[in-house]
Amino acid sequence: MSDIVLIERHEEKPITTIKLNRLNKKNALNYKVFVGLDKALDEVEKDDSRVIIITGGEDTFSAGIDLKMLTGQDKSSDFKTPLKPPNFRFWLNTWLQPIFTKIEMIEKPVIARINGYCYGAGFELACACDFRFSVESATFTMPESRVGIITDVGGTIRLVRLVGLANAKDIILTGRKFDGIEAYRLGILNNTAKNIDELDRMIENFADELIESAPLAVGFGKRLINACYGKDAAYGMQLEGFVNSQLLQSRDFFTGAFSRLQKKKPKWKGK
Repeated sequence: MSDIVLIERHEEKPITTIKLNRLNKKNALNYKVFVGLDKALDEVEKDDSRVIIITGGEDTFSAGIDLKMLTGQDKSSDFKTPLKPPNFRFWLNTWLQPIFTKIEMIEKPVIARINGYCYGAGFELACACDFRFSVESATFTMPESRVGIITDVGGTIRLVRLVGLANAKDIILTGRKFDGIEAYRLGILNNTAKNIDELDRMIENFADELIESAPLAVGFGKRLINACYGKDAAYGMQLEGFVNSQLLQSRDFFTGAFSRLQKKKPKWKGK
């Protein structure tokens, strides 16, 4: 694992944290960060963690895309962003966007822990997570329109799902900044905290709640909710029937059912 994206595992609980670690650049996202994030997601998808947290550390979540990467001035690697329209579209659709989509595909809940800057592609990264918690003083913006482009790693899709069409147009087309209090009011955040200590307690308590549920049910439930969003009810109910026909055969279902009947705490196996 690279030193630009770190993996930290909780000593006592099945919680894994992916930490962006380009702090001298406010965690601006360049090629090396994207490669590190991609590898980290592949690793935590396979491990025994039950909850994944994505964070940028104490000072900032992410200042967004490193503009040097888009203007051919990034000297940190040999990679050069293909800027000719068809080449850029191919690279974006087949390499960069799928990294964010992995977060939605991982059958574990992913929490964004947000402090400081949550800008542009960093904001889009948070939107790709299942849950978002932030300090009230964090700053949110999608400033792409102010440099002549638009959001392009899912912002126009995922933000609309969170805040609705009118609010998404406001945020994306104006590029204005707003704090965690407004982000919570708009529905972007699950909750806000006054400070970092409160934020960490809040996230750990929420992670504990997720761990109480059966891992197969959480994983299938996440995929089912994502797949059914925006679809008609008949389609969704067919998928619900298919998913539960599988879960009813799992060891965890019998563990959960008999534990509930016997008023005991279940010990999940994920099988």
